[in-house]
Amino acid sequence: MNGFVGEFLIFRGAFPLVTWATALSALGLLLTAVFILTILQRVFYGPLNQSWSKMPDLTLKERLALFPAIALMFVLGVCPQLVLGVINSTVVQMVKERTF
Repeated sequence: MNGFVGEFLIFRGAFPLVTWATALSALGLLLTAVFILTILQRVFYGPLNQSWSKMPDLTLKERLALFPAIALMFVLGVCPQLVLGVINSTVVQMVKERTF
């Protein structure tokens, strides 16, 4: 979810400028996503190595320590405007000051 917001904003901004290149890039992004998901599936859902079979699952304390980071990723993935609204004025000012 974190990467999707940035990718969406990039494609949204680039599409009106260079439609054909943006479409080609979107196709490349789709192929990359398929590749990464395939690799993740093989790594995490492949056969279990017997040397790792005795390793315990996360304890409650470990899960509670990870919960804030997971919650933040989920919230920013669903509503990125919480951060974008804060940094937007600074970014607009930086773009205005730069001469292209």
